[in-house]
Amino acid sequence: MKAFAFLLGTTLLPSLLAGCTATSVQDRGHIATLMYGGSARPAEADSYSAFLVARYAALTNDPRRALEGYEAAFDAAPGETELAERAVFAALMAGRFEDAARVAGEVEGAVTQTSSLVRLTLAVDAIRDRNYSRAEDYLHAGSYGHFNHTMAANLMAWLTLERSGPEAAKEQLLTLLGDDPIIDSVTLYMLGTIHLAAGEDAEALAVFEMLWERGPRLAQATEAQARLLAQRGRTLEAMTILSAFRREVGPNPSIDRLKAELDAGEQITVHRPSLREGAALAIYAPAAALSARTGSDLSGVYFSMALALDPDMDVARTLWADALDTSGRRGDAIAVLSEVPEQSEFYATARGQIAWALRRQGYNDEALEVANDALASTQDRDLMVQIGDLLTTLDRDNDAEEVFSRVIHMDIESGSMDWRIWLARGAARERLGRWPEAEADLRQALALSPDNAEILNHLGYNLVDRGQSLEEGMRLISRAVDLEPRSGLILDSLGWAYFKLGDYDRAVVHLERAVELTPGDPVINEHLGDAYWYTGRRLEARFQWRRALTLNPRPSDVTALHAKLQTGLPVEHKSLMSVVELPAEDSSPNLPDAHEGHGPS
Repeated sequence: MKAFAFLLGTTLLPSLLAGCTATSVQDRGHIATLMYGGSARPAEADSYSAFLVARYAALTNDPRRALEGYEAAFDAAPGETELAERAVFAALMAGRFEDAARVAGEVEGAVTQTSSLVRLTLAVDAIRDRNYSRAEDYLHAGSYGHFNHTMAANLMAWLTLERSGPEAAKEQLLTLLGDDPIIDSVTLYMLGTIHLAAGEDAEALAVFEMLWERGPRLAQATEAQARLLAQRGRTLEAMTILSAFRREVGPNPSIDRLKAELDAGEQITVHRPSLREGAALAIYAPAAALSARTGSDLSGVYFSMALALDPDMDVARTLWADALDTSGRRGDAIAVLSEVPEQSEFYATARGQIAWALRRQGYNDEALEVANDALASTQDRDLMVQIGDLLTTLDRDNDAEEVFSRVIHMDIESGSMDWRIWLARGAARERLGRWPEAEADLRQALALSPDNAEILNHLGYNLVDRGQSLEEGMRLISRAVDLEPRSGLILDSLGWAYFKLGDYDRAVVHLERAVELTPGDPVINEHLGDAYWYTGRRLEARFQWRRALTLNPRPSDVTALHAKLQTGLPVEHKSLMSVVELPAEDSSPNLPDAHEGHGPS
């Protein structure tokens, strides 16, 4: 790798990188042969050329091409373990575990000198082959960083369970407990699951109950706890924690299916994971925590391992696809989700995710076709919610309102009320001009979630914007700002409320802060332009309107923005100042200092 380090520091790198995108590996080999006067090209040159291709592919988020390049570089320089490590990483990122295991096996002799990721890959492959002693050797070789150490220790606990029993596995896991609440929750989940696998139900239930009390909420742990409670005849307690999970965390196919089984009076079974399933969970649980923390596709490295151990773990596919979609790899996200079979409890979720991925790629008709086909076959509540949201983004509010109404009817029949759906239907009805019905929905949502800044903001904004219940509207918006002082959308509502009341100077203060926090929102930029206009800052007003046009505003807003750019605003804005008494300046909501940071917390 010394030759690589030298060449990467030369001025030739930009032109070489540019060439990597335009010629094939074979073409570059022919060119290099000519450069060397027809003689055989040095192995370092072949390796370096392939390395550059791979490095560029990695930087442009193309792990498949990166894998091909790193493998070619390693073939040309087989002694360079770092190339193998990069190839393993790229293979896992691309979801190609078999390739990762094959490349990792090629440096098995130098395993103590390789990265912990290579050793984890070899250990997982050994567990798949039921070669548990070799898996232990890989896990004991070399050192690990904190995150990979957690995975290695969890895997070792499952191997210890197989060899020495649950007490020895328990002792191993307890050494992991520390000051990180996320890692501790994963460790406790592993401990409870190991007790479950060993048939120690009382011990497993005690661990899951402790995890429930300490938090954070884990879907798999909650499901296991509820199943153990139901099996012991404590059905009401099981129903209580399942309802609490949905209320606090949100819908989850496994949790919702179990609740439906309990509602129907079905016999509840407890699943006891095999060693291979437990090993998959040992990797999946930290990976899920990583995905929630970072939002990047790095977690795919570990989801790929977990699925290699347990191909039926569809929940890993849905989380992996979320990470891929977020990082812009939507084609890969769709490919991962397409592997979820129709009989899976996560099928409807996966189809909804596919529809959204297509929507974000601009394939709107295809997105609706996928969503509606799945809905026709499953009538799944959560998929209906996703379709309603999808229709909303496509400005099909009539259809969205109909879908949300169906969901609300289903919720009422089941005895559960979800503020999110009432808010979504209220927003759709408001856009359709059906304000009395919309207001009723928003007030119902607020009754279900009284301290919800989103609902407070939406209802308060509409009350002020319509000149209706102005004191209440300002009070609701101010409460929302107190709850989420770094939300650009909520500060926009406060600024717009002052604009409607004719206090343009105060409107500008809040709207400027809103734009600072949420610069890419067209409505906020337009509102700031309007406020600038009435404070005499005409050039700045036109700048904000032009900027709003670049931020993908709704079609109806495009027309209004063009009109403002041509003729400005009326000389006098009809304010509502005389209708409501404004609060004193020092009673405005407490706002963060403009230098404290950007964006919502």
